[in-house]
Amino acid sequence: MELTPEQQQQIQRAKATGEKRVNLDFTDQQKTAWQRAARQVQDERCATIGQMEKIHEAAQQPGFFGDVRRAISSSRRPLSELAATIGVEPSLLSEFRAAEVELPAPSLEKLIAELGLRLMQEIPR
Repeated sequence: MELTPEQQQQIQRAKATGEKRVNLDFTDQQKTAWQRAARQVQDERCATIGQMEKIHEAAQQPGFFGDVRRAISSSRRPLSELAATIGVEPSLLSEFRAAEVELPAPSLEKLIAELGLRLMQEIPR
């Protein structure tokens, strides 16, 4: 947001006198821009929370894919780094973590190897 010359002068005066805070009166245009930016931040926050909830739910699924998703999280590796290592886009790996898409078999094999996982079959007793 661009400040008016008067607002810039007010800030300069406050700096010169050692003040740590300045109360500026926004113009109507600045208020509108600030409100738009605040709504965008709120929308992005809600989307991020929703995505994290999906990832958490997908990691709780029993079975093979839940195990792989938990292994991704417990590896604590940046998703972008892991995606580059297995040759997929970070968005694809993120969507896989949220159970929104499936990974192609070659990528899944690379992921399993990269995470140091082994496939084992449980023998019922």
